[in-house]
Amino acid sequence: MNNSKWAKLFRVLSQHDDVVKKCLIKDVWDNVLRELKIPPVDEYQMVFNEKGINDTMTGGPSSFKEIEWVEFPSEWTVNRPMGQQMLEPFTYYQDILEISNKVAVIGELEIELTSEKLIVYGYK
Repeated sequence: MNNSKWAKLFRVLSQHDDVVKKCLIKDVWDNVLRELKIPPVDEYQMVFNEKGINDTMTGGPSSFKEIEWVEFPSEWTVNRPMGQQMLEPFTYYQDILEISNKVAVIGELEIELTSEKLIVYGYK
């Protein structure tokens, strides 16, 4: 996917940051999924530029061409330690069908949508 489409994708996600609860990025250099916080649209320029990500994660992609895919899980669980004990894990949910509908306005994107996740591919 080219820089222009990535920029459009992240701008649309920023316009709907209330819908996007968790966004993971897989870069071309390794097999690690890194979380990227999608900013509200008024903070878009602080995180993104026309060719990439300003606010890079440790070891994560800084340019759009390094993104292999972006993933949105439908649910995920967070462990909750408290001192020496573990509280019951908390499960979060997001509506990946709604996210898919929001990004569909961009046009031709290679996506994979299952009940567990939505993936937008840069390379496949």
